[in-house]
Amino acid sequence: MSRQHLRINRFGFAEYEDMSELSRQVNISDLVEVLGSIVEFVFSEETEFLDSMTDEAQANFVVPLGMSAKMLSSGEYSAMEFVSAACAVRFCAEPHMVEFPDELARMLSRLPR
Repeated sequence: MSRQHLRINRFGFAEYEDMSELSRQVNISDLVEVLGSIVEFVFSEETEFLDSMTDEAQANFVVPLGMSAKMLSSGEYSAMEFVSAACAVRFCAEPHMVEFPDELARMLSRLPR
């Protein structure tokens, strides 16, 4: 199945046609909570998780997560923009999830694809 690319949104995430339907089906408040928890876990100085990541995982996963953190802190985003960010974070994390602590992997698996 081919995905129809719609645009790159103002936060830098690609939006696809199928995300429109997904953004109507998911509970955005729940996703905000999950993504916020992921941001806190990864960027927390207490866990020092960021320093323990491989360079490849940092390059692939931390950049979209940081973009998502910025979006979350602004608090001004549409459902489509948020779903696009959540999907990008999960997509970029998936190749590295075996390296991540179980708690983080569980949170990431709650994000949409």
